[in-house]
This record gives sequence, C-alpha cells and structure tokens, in this order.
Amino acid sequence: MRRAERLFQIVQALGAHPWTTARALAERLQVSERTIYRDIDHLSLSGVPIYSQAGKGYALLEGYQLPPLMFSVEEWQALLTGLAMAQGWAGRRQAEALQAVQEKLAMAVPAQLRAITPSVTAPSLPERRMLGALLDPLQQAITERRKIQLHYTDLQERQSRRVLWPLGLYFWGHCWTLVGWCELRRAFRHFRVDRIVILQTLEDTYPVSPGRTLADYEAWETRRCHQQEAADERPLSVVRG
Repeated sequence: MRRAERLFQIVQALGAHPWTTARALAERLQVSERTIYRDIDHLSLSGVPIYSQAGKGYALLEGYQLPPLMFSVEEWQALLTGLAMAQGWAGRRQAEALQAVQEKLAMAVPAQLRAITPSVTAPSLPERRMLGALLDPLQQAITERRKIQLHYTDLQERQSRRVLWPLGLYFWGHCWTLVGWCELRRAFRHFRVDRIVILQTLEDTYPVSPGRTLADYEAWETRRCHQQEAADERPLSVVRG
C-alpha cells in the first residue's frame, strides 16, 4: 500500500470512530505501530487536527472534513453497478434516494468518470415494482418500530394472519424475507415478502426488548445453524443383527 493511501485511510478511520488506538490502526493497515506513529506525526505536521489521550488513543477534531474522495475507474464502475442493482430491487422511495446519491456523487468526480456508464443494469420489472410497494412501508415500519399485521400465504398455500414486530429485511438474490417477532408464536419468524397478501401498518409501536431484537435473531439463527451442522456431521448408528 502506498503511503499516501495509508495516510488517507488513517484519517478516514479516525473520522469514523470517537477514539482509535495505534494498535487498531496497525492491525487494520497491516503495518507496525512504529509506522502508525510516524504517519500520525506526518499528518499532524501537515495540518490534520489529530489529538491524543493516554489510554484512549487518537481522535480527529470534531467537524473536520476529508477532502473529496477520488475514485479509480474500477472503483467508479463498481459503485455504479452496485447502485444500479440496488435501485432495481429496492422500494420506490429507496430507489429515488439511491438515484439522488448517484447524482450527488457524479457532481464530485472528474468529467472522465462522469461519462462512464455502468456495464450492469437491473431493470425495474413489473413484479419488482409490485414488491417495491411492500418494501417501502416495511422499511418505514422498521424505522419507526411500528407493529404490522400480515395476511400471509406460505409455500404450502396455507393462509394465516399475524401481528409482527418487524425487525429487518434480508435480500437473497431472488427474493426478500422479512424477519420479526411474531406475537402469535411468541418467537422469531421470517416471511417471504412476495407471499404477503395484505400488509397493514398499525398505530401501536413496539419496544426495544432484550431477546427480541434483530441482533438477538441473528445470534439465534447462528446457534440454530451450528446445531444443524453438528447434527449433520453426527455418524449414523449401526444396528447389528
């Protein structure tokens, strides 16, 4: 890694966290702590407002802004591709926000990058537009911690009605799933968004309740997967006649 790039990443890391140690920076950039000390001194002499405190590490003066980030051609193409894919699968409001992000970024890059068009597109097909009509209110309900009521049809065509605390949305490449705490089952449940028949956002809000958060769900799912893997690896018993 060139020194100029390393210096930029140090400033970027300091701006992203209240305090950062030399050891953490050295591990992140795969250099020695002595190199980090020299880089910090160089940045300070160059006018970057870095201050230190024993036992806490380094911090960047609040309000300090990095200069505009310059992208390589490959980075800019990757960014355009990611934005195009996200817009094709997002809800309408989020797609509009992503388009605004792309326009703002385009204003900050050189003309030769601005002229590049993404090589990958994700057209907004009719079925995706129908899905987007559900994604927008689901994302809003998650943000506002509002309970929702679902009329749902599962893969066996069984219908049910649930009141859910919506916690998060997961995209799997071919479908979206909604994760939440189900009041009926009093447990975590996930639902394919494209199988939601009716969605109603309720006036009631739900609390941040220990054991019922998105982090709790992910921990629960990780434990469940590990248990399943252990069961799959268990040798079959042999019955001898």
